[in-house]
Amino acid sequence: MNKINIGAIFADLKEHWKTPANGKYIPYREFASYSVGGIGVNTINSLFGYVALTANCLLIGSAYEIKPTHLAYLSLIMGIINLIKTPFISMLIDNTNTKYGKFRPYLLYTGIPTAVLLCLMAFIPNDMDYWLKVTIIGVTYTFLMLFQALYSQAFTSLAQVLTPNGDERTSLLSVSMFIYSLGPSIINMFLPILAGLTGGMTSFTTYRVFFPIFSIFGVALGLITFKGTREKIVVPRNYVAKIKFSNGIKQVAKNKYFWLINFYSVLGSMKYGIGSILSWYCVYQLQNDSMLGIMNAVIGTASVPLMLLAPVLAKKLGKRNVLLWTNLLRAVFTVLMMFTINNTVLFLICLYLATVMMGGDSVVTTSMTAEIFDYQQWKTGTRIEGFITQFGGMLVAAAGMGTSLILPYFYEHYGLREDYTVLYDAAVRTPIFNILIITSLISCVISVIPILFYDLKESDHKRIIEELKSRADAKID
Repeated sequence: MNKINIGAIFADLKEHWKTPANGKYIPYREFASYSVGGIGVNTINSLFGYVALTANCLLIGSAYEIKPTHLAYLSLIMGIINLIKTPFISMLIDNTNTKYGKFRPYLLYTGIPTAVLLCLMAFIPNDMDYWLKVTIIGVTYTFLMLFQALYSQAFTSLAQVLTPNGDERTSLLSVSMFIYSLGPSIINMFLPILAGLTGGMTSFTTYRVFFPIFSIFGVALGLITFKGTREKIVVPRNYVAKIKFSNGIKQVAKNKYFWLINFYSVLGSMKYGIGSILSWYCVYQLQNDSMLGIMNAVIGTASVPLMLLAPVLAKKLGKRNVLLWTNLLRAVFTVLMMFTINNTVLFLICLYLATVMMGGDSVVTTSMTAEIFDYQQWKTGTRIEGFITQFGGMLVAAAGMGTSLILPYFYEHYGLREDYTVLYDAAVRTPIFNILIITSLISCVISVIPILFYDLKESDHKRIIEELKSRADAKID
């Protein structure tokens, strides 16, 4: 029986490698190109996390010895820059008309600049004047942030336009996220382990040696997605994207689902804080950099179950309910972390289970965002992915500006300033961990509030797609 099934699978792969099955839009070759190329794109995105302007970034915080509050001020400045660049990026994307499509060109043009700027973040001299160092870090990060945002959005948004079929899109996101998560898994596992050869995770040598190696790998692999995919938006063949800024603003403002999904992101922006505990926990509490690599690999598997089950759960429970239940269960395991912090095994188990609950979050929200794109087109006749995505990012960035000083205040209140070695002291470390846990808990609970009002069902989206097809065919005729 197994041999027959295996044979049928290979036969199906061969038959639909270049041509999609009936009722589908994505052949297996395109599916593979998006997924495998995504390993490279997300390798770059993962490296971006290692230069974050936060105190728990071992390079920018511990190695460069930048005070938490100064990092918070830099984050505020980055937030303001994000707000300023949003309308320009949204107009750029929504008015992109090339033979490559709307998003694919940015995979080609922004990957190398992103990689180069990432590497430069590790080569800023640490012995220069403190404020000059802070300024150079901020300027370099600004350009990096702009290029990385375009690079990342191009890849993410591409998945939303490879098929208008909601079920097929959710399946694509589920399987492809599982595959391209190998990129971050490779980085998060091997970088801390290899760091033992170059002085540890607080050593500049680690980043100066391995950032270029991983960056070349990431950019080269990411080109597979550019070359092997094709955008398929349901519009008339003669449709040309031309969106005025004022019109884009007005149209987005009237889309209630845009507001609900983005309020979900805004209110949930701090629920990932417990994940940032792991690097400090391994480096300062366990005092074992290699353990960080091992635990990154272990925790990295936590997202897999719900990532793969997301299509099934979304079909059975609805995407809305998946978000509700997973966030509430994450809150439960987050609470347990506070009571197990001195028991390494139980603490890491709770962190693992809390991470499990977020495994399907990206799959579901990305699929819901794509449906919001279709709803917007159905309602107004215009595709404005750029405005929707960029203004959503603007809301999250604005919220981040409002909350960015909260954690640094507590860090310094409990004794963490420019000398990060104080984290070896449990009297300093434990209260800081508790603050990260409490803020994550609150964020998990309040993020479900806007989802309670989200009533765009899967059946509604199917009707929208059918009507869009009818409109497109009518204009062609």
